[in-house]
Amino acid sequence: MENQVVILPTEKATPKKLLPRELVGQQGVQVATDQELLQIILRTGTVKYSVAELAASLLQRYDNLAFLAQANLTQLQEFPGVGQTKAVELQAAFELGRRSLRQSQLRQGVVISSGMIGQQLVERMQGTVQEELRAIYLDTKNQIIQERLIFTGSLNSSVAHPREIYHYAVLLSAARLIVVHNHPSGQVTPSRNDLEFSQRLIKCGELMGIQCLDHLIIGQSEYLSLREAKLI
Repeated sequence: MENQVVILPTEKATPKKLLPRELVGQQGVQVATDQELLQIILRTGTVKYSVAELAASLLQRYDNLAFLAQANLTQLQEFPGVGQTKAVELQAAFELGRRSLRQSQLRQGVVISSGMIGQQLVERMQGTVQEELRAIYLDTKNQIIQERLIFTGSLNSSVAHPREIYHYAVLLSAARLIVVHNHPSGQVTPSRNDLEFSQRLIKCGELMGIQCLDHLIIGQSEYLSLREAKLI
């Protein structure tokens, strides 16, 4: 009887499970579970417990990330493998998340008029020895998202460019903005450069769908709204 060759069915290879860092690197941080994110922050386990077991035990003790985020350094260090360094890094990660959430939701009041902004900035900027250009970013309800210092120094077309102002407008998802700069001389009379810069801002805003509501010039004890003065 001739020898017959029997071909046994091959086992299907089981896909190798990606480590958390590999998973995030390939598919993005959004796909990672709470435990996998904790593993990335903790980095290593101990001789007795793997980093996965350590992350799982933290979640089991505190039930969810909200409770874990409230744990203090002493409580975190009760876990084998969580020393002071890991405890500090966990608290830092949670604090970054809280600050990011606050800043994304921050609303600092509603802008009713240019005068409201002008009076406040006269008090804050009078006596400033250098020229400053600031942008106040607003949402669709004219609530202030953020006030940002854009430039310090002489305001001219070579340093003050609309792209910087609108760059932050896009990042903050702003719908409108007000630009403010001071004259260290104390006078509020706009220069030719002030007017040209304002027109460029308005045109860029029209293209981007982000309205430049006004350009305010702050002096020693007064302000000028280029919009109210019908100069733009």
